[in-house]
Amino acid sequence: MRSILHTITNKSHLTKQFHIWIGYLFKIILGLIIILPIIICISYSLKTNEELMGTVGLQFLPKNPTFENFTWVMRTIPIGTYMVNTFIQCGIVIVCQLTICSLAGYAFVFFEFPFKKLLFTIILVTMMIPGDVVIITNYIQIQRWKLTDTHIGMALPYLAGGMGIFLLRQFYLTLPKELKDAAEMDGCSDMGFFFRVAVPLSVPSLASLAIYEFISIYNRYFWPLLVTNIDSMRTIQLGMAMLEGGEAGKTPHILAGASMCILPAILVFIVGQKYLVKGMTAGAVKG
Repeated sequence: MRSILHTITNKSHLTKQFHIWIGYLFKIILGLIIILPIIICISYSLKTNEELMGTVGLQFLPKNPTFENFTWVMRTIPIGTYMVNTFIQCGIVIVCQLTICSLAGYAFVFFEFPFKKLLFTIILVTMMIPGDVVIITNYIQIQRWKLTDTHIGMALPYLAGGMGIFLLRQFYLTLPKELKDAAEMDGCSDMGFFFRVAVPLSVPSLASLAIYEFISIYNRYFWPLLVTNIDSMRTIQLGMAMLEGGEAGKTPHILAGASMCILPAILVFIVGQKYLVKGMTAGAVKG
């Protein structure tokens, strides 16, 4: 009897280990599929055009690595200016999003006011409307206010968003009301509780929202194209389009520009990855 139980236990253990290793293998394959294009992009950007044209199959390591392609990009377009403009846009949007969305989410949880549920429902509905639906309306309004070719004009439509309000509201719902009651008994005001307790506890959600907005604004192309007419206000994605269009170079030049373009986004994602996961799951316990 013992031998039979031992055999069954061993088989169960082996089956469990097999499933674990299959899971690891699947994750490795999926990771390679995702990262392979980035590796190819960076590798080929270090090759000369002649070497690239003579490459047969996938040859990741260049025979004679060169940074000439990167210097060509910097000579051809003001990529530094484009990068600074993009970071300014990201900074404006992130600061405003974190401020407005955290205050709105806090109000929806800890305050009672008329039409509270209706307003939150409207906010949820805005999350389901594609941004392209209102982009022309936004452009007309920005033009009327004479905010084209300005950082404020480019950032204005994205200073608050339904997803940010929803994300932070869901987190604040996990905070026990007794915590706020105890703070009030100690003489803490509503805003005092917000800044001293709610905001410090919501750092993972705030960081998650900041990373999400950074990637979103950093990759935005069509809106900056609409509201900018001068070269000094353009963003990095418009610069990439110039490399592929009017300022078109050879393939290694374009890949060098792409490598310079994706590097900041990758670094931000790597640094904030743990906050992104924590923030997205922070409000999943209580609805």
